[in-house]
Amino acid sequence: MTDSTPDLNDAAKPFWASQTVWSAVAALGASVAGSLFALKSGDMAGLAAGLTGAIGAANAIAGRFKATGPLKPLGS
Repeated sequence: MTDSTPDLNDAAKPFWASQTVWSAVAALGASVAGSLFALKSGDMAGLAAGLTGAIGAANAIAGRFKATGPLKPLGS
């Protein structure tokens, strides 16, 4: 008896083809840049906001790589 479960790696696309990864990379870059500008100007609230955004973007990238399947569409 063979396992009929499809191998997710067979259908997986490379990471550079993922819109989610590129969007999160852009958010990460913008957040880090904003954090650096805020730090340089002494804006601690801006620094905290930028670091929070950077952590969220990094988590989105990590979550995308950990995902084992697609999401269900809304309403299904």
